[in-house]
Amino acid sequence: MKRHIMCSVLVLALIIGVNSAAQTPAAVYKEGPVKAKMIDAGFIYGDSNYHAIIQASDGNVYYVICSHNKKSGAHMFKYDPRTGRVETISDLTEEVGEDRTIGICQGKVHGDFYETRGKLYFSTHAGAYDETYPGGHHMCYDLKTGKFEDFGIGLRAQGNVAMAMDTKRGRMYAITWPGYLFTYYDINTGKTEVWGKSYCPVEQQGPRSLAIDPRTGNVYWHNTDDTIECYTYKTGIVRTLDKPRFSGAMYLVPFGKQGYNVNHVWRSIRWSDSFKKFYGVMYNTDWLFSFEPVTAELEIIDRIAAGPNRKYGTTIYSSLAYELSKDGKTAYYIAHQDVVKPDSSTVQELHLVTYDIPLRHYTDHGAIELDDGRRPRYCQGLEVGTDGSLYIVCWIPFHDTRSAKGKELLAIATGNKPELEMERSKNLQEINLIVLKDPMGDGR
Repeated sequence: MKRHIMCSVLVLALIIGVNSAAQTPAAVYKEGPVKAKMIDAGFIYGDSNYHAIIQASDGNVYYVICSHNKKSGAHMFKYDPRTGRVETISDLTEEVGEDRTIGICQGKVHGDFYETRGKLYFSTHAGAYDETYPGGHHMCYDLKTGKFEDFGIGLRAQGNVAMAMDTKRGRMYAITWPGYLFTYYDINTGKTEVWGKSYCPVEQQGPRSLAIDPRTGNVYWHNTDDTIECYTYKTGIVRTLDKPRFSGAMYLVPFGKQGYNVNHVWRSIRWSDSFKKFYGVMYNTDWLFSFEPVTAELEIIDRIAAGPNRKYGTTIYSSLAYELSKDGKTAYYIAHQDVVKPDSSTVQELHLVTYDIPLRHYTDHGAIELDDGRRPRYCQGLEVGTDGSLYIVCWIPFHDTRSAKGKELLAIATGNKPELEMERSKNLQEINLIVLKDPMGDGR
């Protein structure tokens, strides 16, 4: 009897211990580096990527490299990880039949790809901007036929700076730029609707990521004050929620970079079906937070900044390169980190951070580094692959200015008027797809 009681006590203690460990926050800081491989698409005018990367159901990785250069539009690429082959699919400006010699190009895709009905859905945005920009297009790409379908311009002279799709109901929602208007395109009916109210002063950086509740079809975005806006699918009404509010002092850290005026907004946000709530990352502070739309509960989870920033409380430009695992239990984040060199100059590097949400466990896996020793910087696109890989698109420092590629990059970057700093290649870079091993396995 005593032995039975003792065994029961031990089992109970073990259960309590496991549960306690599951609730105990932990942090691991690894030295790295995280080794990675670059896939060179050969797009010489490319300079950025924003969200637009997906490993589709056919196993291929589709991504867009954007361009702010008026001589080129954004280009879409396909990478086959099984063969290592990369190919150019299309220049998106040419795909929609626009003439870049008389108007601003479709220079960006500033939102995610969404796969449904055998197609990839996305929206375009301006790279440069003036009154000749025709407006961003809503489009799709057929995975089987390799053909595009252009649904037309969403709103004249407005690009789509944030786009999210309700694949269940067939709606593409967008926030435009520079007007910051809310709009949608319904792929079932072809209907477009626009709300005339601007949701951000033009001089500020407004919403960059929309949150769609798959249960209701409601759409949420964070205003540049402490409020959340909501579009109710059933009624078609947009309203400011009474609660929750991002009014806590820990949220109120404005981004003070010269030329920007960013208050406290979420940078990127994703839905977790496991927990039936959203998890997002805050601009500048890198707070991981949760938002439950039914109860209006808002919670700061932890800070997922790069290790040095997390330790010492420093901040840097936040990234759109944030995703959840397929089961919605692990957050992945490409965190920026400034490093001071011996000559007192500063260079940027990227750290791979993962966060186990139920265990409250933070891991900085270290700085990302290519086989040739180069460390990428400035990343705004991440995909958690289904093949055990992570895919990012980012800047890679380029040092060989005497090579043919280096001379082309230098000419483009300086407008064929070389500057001493650029000739020393301190700021010269190429932008390409980077492949690294998923430290959590297969993205679960």
